[in-house]
Amino acid sequence: MTDPAMGRPHVPSGRRHVVFVTWKTGNAPAFRAAKRLGHEVTLIRSLRMERAQHIDFTTSPYQEYVDTVHVLDDATDAVALRACLLALHKERAIDGFVATVDALVVPVARIAEELGIPFTSAHGAATAKLKHRCREVLAAAGVDDTRYAVVGGYVEAAAFAADVGYPVVLKPARGSASEGAHIVPDRARLWDLWRHVKPGRAPYQDGVLVEQYLTGRFLSAELGLSHGRFLRLAVSERKTWERHEALEVGTTIPAAIDGDAYERVMAFAEAAVSAAGLRLGIFHVEIMLGDDGRPRLIELNPRLMGSCLPNLFQLAGGGDPFELLVRIHLDEEVELGEIAFDRYATVRWFGAADRVPRPAGPPSLDWADEYGDALHALTLNLPDGDVLAPCRGNLGNFGEVQVVHPDHATSIGVAEEIVARAAEQLGIEVTR
Repeated sequence: MTDPAMGRPHVPSGRRHVVFVTWKTGNAPAFRAAKRLGHEVTLIRSLRMERAQHIDFTTSPYQEYVDTVHVLDDATDAVALRACLLALHKERAIDGFVATVDALVVPVARIAEELGIPFTSAHGAATAKLKHRCREVLAAAGVDDTRYAVVGGYVEAAAFAADVGYPVVLKPARGSASEGAHIVPDRARLWDLWRHVKPGRAPYQDGVLVEQYLTGRFLSAELGLSHGRFLRLAVSERKTWERHEALEVGTTIPAAIDGDAYERVMAFAEAAVSAAGLRLGIFHVEIMLGDDGRPRLIELNPRLMGSCLPNLFQLAGGGDPFELLVRIHLDEEVELGEIAFDRYATVRWFGAADRVPRPAGPPSLDWADEYGDALHALTLNLPDGDVLAPCRGNLGNFGEVQVVHPDHATSIGVAEEIVARAAEQLGIEVTR
């Protein structure tokens, strides 16, 4: 068997028991990777989140790679999850966990520590997910000094913004998918926005964080950590929507940056992961590379890059990140060979820019065939209902296009052209 991520043969170390805790079918290729490596695979599902995100695991083509399925009503219920995993471990010893969903990394990490199973540090994962705590830790370590404050009301938020200078970033102290995040350009907008911010209530249940606004090039570092050694996978470039900068609308892997910028971004990401105390896994570190060449943290995620990005990594020629993920979480010694990307893989996500009546039906996408092999995937699934809500978080997207091409500009240009054509057929403005 050849491990494409390593570029050399890999011999499985015997049948072991891997438990996946997830509600995302997009990471299901990891089930297949685990089976390909000869392991037993157990899946813990979460019905509540599957329903909320219109996910149907029963139609997943990866069921054949799962030996046992346990269905919980809500896997984020730490008590229920712990009871399930302890019973499972008693029946058949667990050798490794894989959890790629933000809301599940911390509870799984705590249970793994209780059972003595290798996983990301629970303390480190909790630090990473509580954004102001992460900034506090990185500042103390001398890694990043971006200014921030947790505020309980408008007066505190306005005082911070007046001191730092507008614009500022307002977002939940703990959260994901860009939900509840805003770029605030001035005091008037802060006042208008604060009327809808409810500290202590979702998505601000853990507090409201106001941060210094960072400018430069928005990138992310994808890197693994195994046996104390970092494994550099890729630097990706990100795109946000001009009308609402907190909303990400796309990614290209790899980023078109020079070797010096790559080194600075990766070194910064490694320092951030180390300062937070994360010890094992594959991590997604979002970074702003300033015009002065200085990297600054946007967000530290103690998990594999999300959505379709692992697939983009493969399309660009980086190898199979899912096999690498399984091996790292089974605490194997991993030696990463040189990754030589030979293509640029781009994704663009889109949803309704404004509140509009739902189009009568999805448009015909037959014209997409003219893009040939450059177009890897195009999906458009309009939500139910008579009205499309404005997309202000990643969960509001109803369309996705994936393009792969040897030329960087062409990869991005084709993806954006396809989004524009889909929007024209829908007859509405979309986030792009």
